[in-house]
Amino acid sequence: MIPEFLHETGLSGLIAVLGAVAVGGIMAVSAHFIFTAAVAMNERISDRPLGTRILSARILSGSRRPAMLFFLILGISMAYLLMTRLTHPTFDFANGHEQWTVRVWLITVIVQASFLGSRIVQESLRWYIENIAKRTGSDLDDKLLPMVRRIAPILVYAVGALMALDVVGISIAPMLAGLGIAGIAVGLALQPTLSNLFSGMFMVSEGELNEGDFIELDGGPSGFVVDVSWRSTKIRDRFNNLIMIPNSKMMESVMTNYVSESTAVTILVPCGVSYESDLEKVERVSLEVANGVRDDLEEAVDDFDPLVRFSDFGESNIDFNVIMQANDRLGSFVVKHELIKRLHSRFREEGIEINYPVRKLVGSPSEGVDGLSQGDGLEVGEPAEDRGK
Repeated sequence: MIPEFLHETGLSGLIAVLGAVAVGGIMAVSAHFIFTAAVAMNERISDRPLGTRILSARILSGSRRPAMLFFLILGISMAYLLMTRLTHPTFDFANGHEQWTVRVWLITVIVQASFLGSRIVQESLRWYIENIAKRTGSDLDDKLLPMVRRIAPILVYAVGALMALDVVGISIAPMLAGLGIAGIAVGLALQPTLSNLFSGMFMVSEGELNEGDFIELDGGPSGFVVDVSWRSTKIRDRFNNLIMIPNSKMMESVMTNYVSESTAVTILVPCGVSYESDLEKVERVSLEVANGVRDDLEEAVDDFDPLVRFSDFGESNIDFNVIMQANDRLGSFVVKHELIKRLHSRFREEGIEINYPVRKLVGSPSEGVDGLSQGDGLEVGEPAEDRGK
């Protein structure tokens, strides 16, 4: 209800209108000081991470002007609504515009909310790019997030525009239906691309795949990760070929990352010695060789003690494994190469025999075997001139 005295003179009504505007202005100034104090208080809180404080300061600073404008327009709108209720002839121009005043007020609120929401999204993405994306080890988010940072405000403003049209009285149902149909059509057309895009985002967000990692796909290629883009992951195999694998296939396949948490790689070198060998001596010599390789090569892990483990009674040899660790996948090839060379040389010096596959053919006393005299034996691979000796 408007007080009766405001109906009597135009001056009193004008004072009331200016008072409403003044209240809005006072609230706007108060919002300015409140947000300024909040920014200063945020900077003094030292128990929060620096990145979080920077993000909070940016959001508070970005919200200050929209809040001030919100209260200022609120005061102006309340003043205009007040004029629509005054009966003095001075304010006849405002009569009948109550509904439009409310609509303008609502549209103003929507615009301010859209601006504020866009600012918060932009600052949040900016904070992520500056503080989190640098630690992921992949440049997918460095490439993708700037694009998202440009698109996100457009989406926020689009939602705000639809809400504003609804306030004005324009039906947005046909627009939403059209957007839905268009979205389905675009989604079907871009299904492979979107699948690769989201797969790449998931891989980066999990932090399990970084450039320089050596990976191997189950039943697929293996190599060092060169790049993780929005569409594919590029790896370089041992033949120096560049292989591009769609991100969706990367997500669907069983993948082994040899540099996931620790870059160290365990090496198993299978060996075999003849049944006549002294296994205690074989173990001692093998450990000496492995320890020498560990001490001499920088590619080997210094604090890992080599192991020798006998495994099988083979057809020609007693099989065993020499176990070592290399600092990384690439170094494992160097360590294995040097270990095999030194084992072969040392076994030859020590007289430890490594058999190749042997078969003995023994003739029956009554029948003989393929022309062999009775009782003669022949080892496969035995020189012909040694037969019968």
